[in-house]
Amino acid sequence: MAESRVSPASPPSFLSFSSVRARRWALVWGIFLLTLTSWPSPPSVPVLSAIPSFDKIVHGFLYGVEGFLLYLAIRWPGRPDFSLLRALAIAGTLAVFGTADETHQAFIPGRSMEGMDAATDTAGAALGALVASWKSGRRSLR
Repeated sequence: MAESRVSPASPPSFLSFSSVRARRWALVWGIFLLTLTSWPSPPSVPVLSAIPSFDKIVHGFLYGVEGFLLYLAIRWPGRPDFSLLRALAIAGTLAVFGTADETHQAFIPGRSMEGMDAATDTAGAALGALVASWKSGRRSLR
């Protein structure tokens, strides 16, 4: 009698979804970013506004998520899961996107264009892409 082997189901991982699904999430998150920055005269939250440079933390986080998602969305044939070049390309692309977004904010009432925000967007995107790259490399070692 032939014995069938059933492999135990591995727990779902944040890196396990397909590049198509990651592309959808990256697109949704990008639209979310543009919607947030197009909101004229956003209200301030007194407790959070009192934290020095809190807006920079938010910029870094938002663009970090986008960098992470884009890293998972972009697959380069013949490249290993860990790719510093892919992470840098994503950071560069999001640097252009963040700078264009900051420029567009100059035309939104109650908003302003800040170079430091664009720099923080770039740093967050680079960090998000590097984390995704590192996690992908660790996953491929298993």
